[in-house]
Amino acid sequence: MGYLPSLGTLVRVTLGVVVVGIASTAGLLYRYQRLLIYPSTIPARSRTEVMTPDQFGMPYTEEKLQTPDGETIRLYVILQDGNAERAAGKTPKATGAEAAKGRPTVLFLHANAGNMGHRLPLAKVFYRRFGCNIVMLSYRGYGLSTGSPSEVGIRIDSQTTLDYIKEHPLLSQTTLVGYGQSLGGAVAVDVAQRNPKHVHALIVENTFLSIPEMVPHVLPPVKPFLFLCREYWLTGELIKKLPRSFPVLFLSGRQDELVPPSHMDALFERCSSEKKHFKAIPEGMHNDTCSKPDYFEEIATFLRRYVVPVSHSGSATASSAPSAASSPALPLHQELRKRGGATDDTDGDAEVLTDEGEWVKMSGSDISSKM
Repeated sequence: MGYLPSLGTLVRVTLGVVVVGIASTAGLLYRYQRLLIYPSTIPARSRTEVMTPDQFGMPYTEEKLQTPDGETIRLYVILQDGNAERAAGKTPKATGAEAAKGRPTVLFLHANAGNMGHRLPLAKVFYRRFGCNIVMLSYRGYGLSTGSPSEVGIRIDSQTTLDYIKEHPLLSQTTLVGYGQSLGGAVAVDVAQRNPKHVHALIVENTFLSIPEMVPHVLPPVKPFLFLCREYWLTGELIKKLPRSFPVLFLSGRQDELVPPSHMDALFERCSSEKKHFKAIPEGMHNDTCSKPDYFEEIATFLRRYVVPVSHSGSATASSAPSAASSPALPLHQELRKRGGATDDTDGDAEVLTDEGEWVKMSGSDISSKM
């Protein structure tokens, strides 16, 4: 007869396998959680290749900022100069430095994958359609910035960037709007509640209450090991600290498969601002909410209502604020890349950049109908 293990042996072996599995899961979560939360190498070449604003028809300077803890973060600074209005067939109200001072500034805080270059299609909408100055950064460990990403480090990076804006001869005189998607929304809320006198409004899209509250939804097996989580991003608590007069726009994709829409609902409820607004995007998923109808229309309305820039004469003027009429919504947020380097976006075949950094072919007729 062959050897038949006893019940006790089977129990011990089973328990051993379970214990090893639990220990392995716990160990992996503890050691590699930052790689899971901050996948800065996705999509491919994200750490070596960063698109530049001039590829999208925007003038820019690139800055290298030293953080207090010795890292170097890369920034794009895209200033209004009057040329965007000329390109639209309008006479600029101001040119050069005066054009930049008379417009709002948007601080772009990106999500947990890619780099700042992947957000340039969105930046172009704010620059061209809404007439905003743009400041965007790649967090440490993203793009060409040095270091490794962490909650503590990214908080330092956002503060370093804000300090740069506060000292900038032009941007320091503008109304500053923080704009963040997913993780970027958490970063935006964090830096705003620490600097309510210098950040004047927020636009938050598909952001979570906290990392510990989101992880069980994304990775159910690790729920028992949340006590090992070292990254928190307690957005649900920090949102309560914003002043009551602080404008906040919440944009929620109701089909979000990563961050439960209930997180955005709760953030809205916990925000005590009297100037908060919630826009549900019925068909929006985590990565495509910004491509859905009404997304940019809602932003235009929010900017027109609360972000009144200072004119070049120094007086506040509502007439110079972005409007839905003068700054039409752009249902298709993706920028177009013509083959062979052409910039016209309506003739022939073109490719559309997705949030994952992939190019999808579209015909010119399809594109023009969406524009």
